[in-house]
Amino acid sequence: MTHFTTLQLESLALLIVFFLLFTYKVMMLWQQLRTKSLLRKNRTLKKLKGLSWDDFELLCMELFANMGWKVLGNDKKGADGGVDIWMQKSAFGTKTRTALVQCKRYDDALVTIKIIREMYGLMFEHDADEVYVVTTSRFTKECYTFIKEKKMTLIDGERLVELIRKHS
Repeated sequence: MTHFTTLQLESLALLIVFFLLFTYKVMMLWQQLRTKSLLRKNRTLKKLKGLSWDDFELLCMELFANMGWKVLGNDKKGADGGVDIWMQKSAFGTKTRTALVQCKRYDDALVTIKIIREMYGLMFEHDADEVYVVTTSRFTKECYTFIKEKKMTLIDGERLVELIRKHS
């Protein structure tokens, strides 16, 4: 049986830590490049509708980051409680604003009032200042009526394409 000196064990531990840090940095860089390429490559509604739900969320995260938000994302996958993206924005001398985002990558189904009401409730539950609901499709008329005078923004597919072209 081989006996290792303390110096050898410490060197090995340090090597493992550096390897793990290097791996983490490479993964983060890959994620960043992948996200940025999603925003550049998907500038039409047809391409947006072809994305997977998680790539659509990544694209929305990049878009909001380009719009000046500090995007915190959402580490929970699956049952996220209705919140896909958490965001913050601060301006000099003002209170930090918080926002929740729900992303709906639909082919043709309309986003219904049920989802909008859920997000409105989550805005109060999480003490957020505003809510965004982003879709590749459209919203029912009820949705637009409901959000009047509320700090909620609905971004349909056509508006999403405009925002991507403006902020990418």
